[in-house]
Amino acid sequence: MYRSVVVASRSALRWVQRAALAAACGGGCSERSDCACADDPPRGPHVAWFADATAGSGIDFRYAAVDFRGGALTIADLDGDDLPEIITGRRIGGLSLFSNRGGLRFREVTDSGLDPEAEVGAITAADLDNDGDRDLIIAGPGTARVMANHGDGTFEEAARFDDSGHTEHVLAVDLDGDGLLDLYFGNYDLTSRTNTLNRLYMNRGRLAFAHAGTVGSGLTWTTTAFDVDDDGDQDLYVANDTLLADFGRPGAVPPTSSMPPDLLLRNDGPGADGVPRFTNVAMTMGLGTPRSSMGGLLGDLDDDGRVDLYVPDYGAKKLFVRDPAAGYVDRAPPLGLDATVRANSRCAPGVDNELCLLLSWSAVLSDFDLDGRDDLVVASGETEPGRPPPVVVLTRGADPAFHEVSTDLGCQDARAMIATDLDGDGDQDVAIAHKDGPLKIFETRGRPAAGAWLRVLLHGQASNRDGVGAVVTARLAGGRRVPRVVGAGGVIHSSGPAEAFFGLGHEAGAGAGREAVEALEVQWPSGRRTEVARPPTGATLIVEED
Repeated sequence: MYRSVVVASRSALRWVQRAALAAACGGGCSERSDCACADDPPRGPHVAWFADATAGSGIDFRYAAVDFRGGALTIADLDGDDLPEIITGRRIGGLSLFSNRGGLRFREVTDSGLDPEAEVGAITAADLDNDGDRDLIIAGPGTARVMANHGDGTFEEAARFDDSGHTEHVLAVDLDGDGLLDLYFGNYDLTSRTNTLNRLYMNRGRLAFAHAGTVGSGLTWTTTAFDVDDDGDQDLYVANDTLLADFGRPGAVPPTSSMPPDLLLRNDGPGADGVPRFTNVAMTMGLGTPRSSMGGLLGDLDDDGRVDLYVPDYGAKKLFVRDPAAGYVDRAPPLGLDATVRANSRCAPGVDNELCLLLSWSAVLSDFDLDGRDDLVVASGETEPGRPPPVVVLTRGADPAFHEVSTDLGCQDARAMIATDLDGDGDQDVAIAHKDGPLKIFETRGRPAAGAWLRVLLHGQASNRDGVGAVVTARLAGGRRVPRVVGAGGVIHSSGPAEAFFGLGHEAGAGAGREAVEALEVQWPSGRRTEVARPPTGATLIVEED
């Protein structure tokens, strides 16, 4: 099955060769304001949501790649002050921890106990021992380490995996329902069957882990956890790359590839040894068509109150919504979410040019302008040297369809991207990691004084401490239901805070109209339910598991 991976297809070799050339040419226009987005006109009306806050923030970190893959980025509160830290890593060596001092000011910590020379492809922050602070899982080529948090943002090695594979993403999720987060390593290696097999390590408590073998395979970029079949346990969507380009032609014959397509691993519960058993149901559920899947973003993008799956891709993006009869069906085109190509004089509509396709690596969904409706940000990378693509931002009004707007996120040769409140002012900021070049942070000016919001943190009891895997739903007075899945994963090389954020709209006359939250519902991984009637807004709400 993997002979084709070693020999590689011609399209795969073209991609690798282009990526190597881009790396040799440096970051292109991604750092030069005089040429950023020079090739690309605005993709919609301009909105002043974002401002580059990197200069003066204290963050000075440069990524450096050896091929088309990027470096690591994780954001989480590591010292318990409710301000998230930023942790970054390079594949060629270099690991930095930036402590959040407030007001978008950061300080690099040089005595954290982390190895500053570590070679890093993926980082995840998660409370692995349920002691109330977040530990770090740092994965490099073939080796990964669990770094135990002392509670003050300093660390020491507690576990080491010397056979973890060539890891692009680490997902922390409770797969056996014991209240402890297990670790699923998504691996990608074009030349080695062994290194591209995905590994599962079961959490046995006290930061001890047992290797449970390989679970799934393919050129895996990310894994996303959610309960696909509503049976109370966590299933896994594995985003696999088959190095195919998709021009988004309606009615086109589905592509074929000898490389493994995406997996949808249904959790069938523990076997006799206590390790969960999985069945791949991707084909029967409509997710088995080969594509260049880079991630799996969960959110309600069609406004029906249910969780959908958005997949960044090489070309046409996919929005998979649940159909009772057909499993998952793609609704990206009618909702304006396919974001297939660049739009400039060199990339005219209908021209079949792979260099004009948006090679999208990550996406985030949040309400950036606090108007009560979620916005989608899609970050892409170069397909030819020196021509970084625009970051695509899609927003919507009262109807489900999205439309593009232009923002000051500019053009980036991007990989990982995370949205969270970096400065504690109530709106969601954005951090973007380049393949080569600086880590950049963008302050969001979402008018928090006028726009209502609610941030939710969970404290599990029978469930894991941070409630990873929980579904938090805001039930609004107008009848809408807005679901969030906590800590689901699905963003390449990275992880963000385990939290749920809701924008709730503006006062009359200032926007779409404010929607009161009648209740907040939490479906915990343990199966328990908690409901909070009329929760406060403009605040962080901590919900304890009953």
